[in-house]
Amino acid sequence: MTDSIFLSMVLNIGLLVLIATVLTKLPVVRTLLLDEAHSVAGRISLSVIFGVVSILSTYTGTNVQGAIVNTRVIGVLAAGLLGGPSVGIGTAAIAGIHRYLFDIGGFTAVSCALSTFAEGMLGAFFSRYFRRGQWDNIGIFFLTAASEVIQMLIILFIAKPFADALLLVKTIAAPMILLNSLGMVIFIATFNVVFMEEDNEYSHRIHQAFQVAEQSLSHLRKGLRSLEHMEETAKLIFQSSRCSCIMITNTTRIIASVSAPKEAALFSLHQIPQPALDAMEQKTVTLTTTSERDSRLSPILKNHVLIAAPLIELEQPVGCLIMASKRQWHSPNSNVTFLKELALLFSTQLELADLDYQHRLRKKAEYRALQSQINPHFLYNALNTIASVCRENPDRARELLRTLASYYRQALENERYMVSLATELYHVMNYLELEKARFEEKLQVEILIPEELHCMVPSFILQPLVENAIRHGADSNGNRYVCIRAGQEKEGIRIEVMDHGCGFDRLAIERLYSEEKKERGIGLGNVHKRLKSIYGESGGLCICNLEQGASVSFLITPSPTADLLADEDDNPI
Repeated sequence: MTDSIFLSMVLNIGLLVLIATVLTKLPVVRTLLLDEAHSVAGRISLSVIFGVVSILSTYTGTNVQGAIVNTRVIGVLAAGLLGGPSVGIGTAAIAGIHRYLFDIGGFTAVSCALSTFAEGMLGAFFSRYFRRGQWDNIGIFFLTAASEVIQMLIILFIAKPFADALLLVKTIAAPMILLNSLGMVIFIATFNVVFMEEDNEYSHRIHQAFQVAEQSLSHLRKGLRSLEHMEETAKLIFQSSRCSCIMITNTTRIIASVSAPKEAALFSLHQIPQPALDAMEQKTVTLTTTSERDSRLSPILKNHVLIAAPLIELEQPVGCLIMASKRQWHSPNSNVTFLKELALLFSTQLELADLDYQHRLRKKAEYRALQSQINPHFLYNALNTIASVCRENPDRARELLRTLASYYRQALENERYMVSLATELYHVMNYLELEKARFEEKLQVEILIPEELHCMVPSFILQPLVENAIRHGADSNGNRYVCIRAGQEKEGIRIEVMDHGCGFDRLAIERLYSEEKKERGIGLGNVHKRLKSIYGESGGLCICNLEQGASVSFLITPSPTADLLADEDDNPI
């Protein structure tokens, strides 16, 4: 008898494992198991599925001494562990009622029906621990064994006469406890494949989203304002996902769209589709399968589904990512996860891009404010020079005024933040033309810059240094010598202006480096600040006194800010 019970249960367990394998391959069942929203319809459907599995176990059971030896506990307990409390209780109600009706008035009809309810309640109670991953195969084995022990106790207490109940329990207890516990481990492991595959797919899609975001980083830095870069971003997403179309929108229109060539006409929308508007309004991902709210989507949704994920900046929607995929290729959790995570990553990058954009505007405003201090200062000194020439040589004064006008025309028309060293020297030569008219032979200028030396420098950075050397670099005879030289060093290119004057006062140098405000010396202080704003704290002026005169120099080094300013010259905001 015991051997036939063992054989019958082994066959029943094998049948259940086969059924479980088939169920895990059905998309509808996988969707129900993976449904994190726990919809009422989904829970009812799972209760019916596991209820049918439990009923089948009753029908395939073996009649032993007026009782039915079966594997019903596997379906009932698994329903609670896999589907949650409501599914476990629902399955237990279906299987328990059927068990009672299957053998009304039978020896164990009432006790087995009650034990089925008890098993369902047990699965419902422990479902939260199982779904958190706190139960392994050993835990499942002992939980099933405990359920079967409870069933045996219920038979002993309820089934009458007691002697027959005791004899029955002695016959069926061992095979049912041992085999159902082992069968439960195998049955759950079969269903766990669904969760393992989903975890692997989720990890893959997250990794894929990170890869796309990384590849799109250079384009996202330009923000949604750059249509060209958004088009490139859409192409990257399209190439990395199995979909029919990718669209990117702002809050008013579609700014980029990429689709399969054969379906380009189908997805040539001129307005933002309703699912995207809903996603931006609700700030949540929307999944659309019907065209109830937007009849324009009827041709698309006939064979496709649409997923829309909002792009959020500072808690406000600024656009949307839209993915259209074939129904037969669509995996709800996978595609929704991919687009949701990608939208989150894009939102972060766009927010950083916007902050960077604001930073550039602020940097440009600061730069303009510093630069504006130079031109009036230079104008004041140039006019004084021309005024002194007017008394002696009016014709020469007119020429100098033309030179000054030409200089300012170039200065006003040139709004570049970074210029070539040659261009900067041209500006300085215009300035020196004015100063030579004033000092004549008492001003000597020497320029020692190799022709092959090229670099970009901040505009109007040399003129204040040359002006300072002329004003304060006179020797005891009133002669002025200015030397401008540049050379390559290990860290970068050093540009230096020297004179033969009396040098700098120590307190003046300390005030400059401490950036203390003072009435005179605006030019050097301005240059020092500008250099530091571009090349960092160590990028300001280097001032030192020589045996004869003084030296003021600065180092041109690789600088992200300099690159940014140069890039803005070519691509103005």
